[in-house]
Amino acid sequence: MKLDTSAIIFCDIIDNYGDAGFCIRLSKALLKYIKRVAIFTNKPSIFHKLIGENNLILINASTEILSIFHNSRTSLEIPHYENYIIFDLFETKASLEFLISFSDRSNVQRITLDYLSTEKWSEKLQGMQAPDSRILQASDENLLKFRQRRWYSPGISKKSGGLIWENRKSIDYLERKKVRERVVSLKETQIFGELSEEAFFICDFSYDKFRFSFFNKLAKERSFVIWSPRAITLCQTDFDVILQSMDLNIVRGEDSFVTAHFAASSRWKVPFLWQPYLEQNLNHKKKFLEWKYHFKHLTITSYWNLAEALMSRKYEKYDELWPYFYTDWLKLKSYMSLDCLKITKNRSLVKTLLNVQKTKE
Repeated sequence: MKLDTSAIIFCDIIDNYGDAGFCIRLSKALLKYIKRVAIFTNKPSIFHKLIGENNLILINASTEILSIFHNSRTSLEIPHYENYIIFDLFETKASLEFLISFSDRSNVQRITLDYLSTEKWSEKLQGMQAPDSRILQASDENLLKFRQRRWYSPGISKKSGGLIWENRKSIDYLERKKVRERVVSLKETQIFGELSEEAFFICDFSYDKFRFSFFNKLAKERSFVIWSPRAITLCQTDFDVILQSMDLNIVRGEDSFVTAHFAASSRWKVPFLWQPYLEQNLNHKKKFLEWKYHFKHLTITSYWNLAEALMSRKYEKYDELWPYFYTDWLKLKSYMSLDCLKITKNRSLVKTLLNVQKTKE
């Protein structure tokens, strides 16, 4: 039985499709346990693309279990629920006008959900209070009940907020074969060599397009199929399936990064390389090294050499490092699968967030 709870999520998109991807995944996961989710955003059209036409019934159904609004809307007609959770995602905050219009609701919790963290410092902060400074300075009594928020961030360690497990499923051989055939026909796909059943498929979803010129000479022995999307061309469900259908995934940011862990832990054991968002003071390198710490089986030097080159944007090293990586591919995919299987069985983010409330079914 679902909890008598409604979630209202505020998530603005600046230049990161991964923000919308995470928000949609969180919403669909929450609906496994609660009755309704409403999203307020500055770019509803991006969310519609990620959901896909086949799933728009979630929005258009008479019950409106998932609703997406432009954040210029300050009020929400919503049925009575026993509990409400207001989520502020990625530094987006619910407008004060909305909070005032919602002030007559009882049993309201606020949660600020930050970007995924691989660093240990975030572990001890999970669930700590993160007051809304705007309300601390406000004189309107209707806002005082919303001043307290709890801070969480997704993560891959046991002490983090956790990952979204829900709606993750492995595909079978026939599904995988059909997806690979589809990838060949996509306009973002480039083929090196004469296409064969033994072709090596790569998803390149890095921030900076991977440099593949050296595949021209390697393709004499085996063809390579490179799918390099640079915008939202497929819905989230199709993207997830593609990651399981590759031989190697090169991912970035947050949502594709986490989904790559599940593809690696699936029956297909698809290894991946991660390119974190470039930050000042080499913070992206710190995140990378903290992530690397969780891999106890994957200690193959050829993998980490290429992974660090991608993280550091040292593109001139790809040609030199690829042959060693490729030689160890079968071995490293098995080891990476073992580590990712452990990571994806850690804490559930959705259950962590729902446990903030002391509710009964």
